[in-house]
Amino acid sequence: MKILIADDSAMMRHVLVESLKQWDYEIVATENGAEAWERYQKERFPLVLSDWMMPEMDGLELVSRIRSSQSTDYTYIILLTAKSEKEDLVHAMEAGADDFLIKPCDTEELRVRVREGERIIRLEQSLAEQNRRLRETQAALVQSEKLAGLGQLAAGMAHEINNPISIVANNLSVLRREVAVLAETLSSYRRLSETLASARPDLADEIRQLEEDSDWEWTEENLPRLFESSSKGLKRVRDIVNNLRDFARLDEAELDQMDVNAALQSTRQVLAHKVKDGQVTVELCLRDDLPGLICHPAKIHQVLYNLLLNGIQATAPGGRVIVRTSADDEGTITVEVEDHGSGIEAEHLPRIFDPFFTTRPVGGGTGLGLAISYGIVRDHGGTIEVESEMGRGSTFRVMLPPRPKTE
Repeated sequence: MKILIADDSAMMRHVLVESLKQWDYEIVATENGAEAWERYQKERFPLVLSDWMMPEMDGLELVSRIRSSQSTDYTYIILLTAKSEKEDLVHAMEAGADDFLIKPCDTEELRVRVREGERIIRLEQSLAEQNRRLRETQAALVQSEKLAGLGQLAAGMAHEINNPISIVANNLSVLRREVAVLAETLSSYRRLSETLASARPDLADEIRQLEEDSDWEWTEENLPRLFESSSKGLKRVRDIVNNLRDFARLDEAELDQMDVNAALQSTRQVLAHKVKDGQVTVELCLRDDLPGLICHPAKIHQVLYNLLLNGIQATAPGGRVIVRTSADDEGTITVEVEDHGSGIEAEHLPRIFDPFFTTRPVGGGTGLGLAISYGIVRDHGGTIEVESEMGRGSTFRVMLPPRPKTE
């Protein structure tokens, strides 16, 4: 453990340094409070031993500055003083000191006080680590509950929406076929227009007027485009429904072994048109001896597809998307997808895996891709995280155990 000493007495510094070194502590000794404060701002010191009375900056001022600093780690402070009056010692503790030693201090008492400080520091660090894990677990539970509730809703919505979609799609197909027959029938009537005009000029004029009023030429010219756009609209609705079904984790596949490197290579080929349209480069930096992964291959394929597609869409023309794979000694596989886009704003990062949350313009995305990926990775016992910096891009990192931990 590293200890910072602040004492203007050369002899006292020597005694403290030599005593603490023999107990295997790493020591940094300074001659006054100002020098100690300068070192403290540059390095992390779990424990500080400071004299009370010093030139330039005394011990109480040093204690006050340490306590008001923005350090996230707690620093244990022992004040060295020749003062023994109760009021002085209370004043020192109120200023922020954790303990004190009366000078000249006994070596054994120094050892005991420092060891006690070390024990408290270890407890503080352990508590901080437990709090961090608790916050992460709480966040994961909140996310899981959110996904579970929305998954049930999504399953019901997918079922309900599918029925009217099928009706509209069938009717549109029939309508397109019948309109084509109707257009051909009208074309045949047109060929009789001259005969009709000579036989029944009044009827021919009426038909001509109806044709002008209905703007049939425009309708006939634009009907194919209208049918095509309607079909595309229905396809988008169906894609959304399919995403909802995936989000609800319906139709789970059986476990099987998967080659993650091969999956990434095939995913890049599937997205080749997106790569070309976006004018970006996708680089694969894949570990040669990557172990196999026992998983639901279709689901993991979907995660890889979503992450790679997001990276391509986030990268400006001429940019790069870098995909890396690695594995640790326990067989856990890590896939990183790094884009060189504009990055994600800090305020959006906590919501990036929320269902239906998207930063894209209306119509640019459903906001389900990352939520689905989060659920799939979680169900496999893995983790997914993101690092992002505005103006520099984002890195999504997926870590998957060799097989689902729930199996």
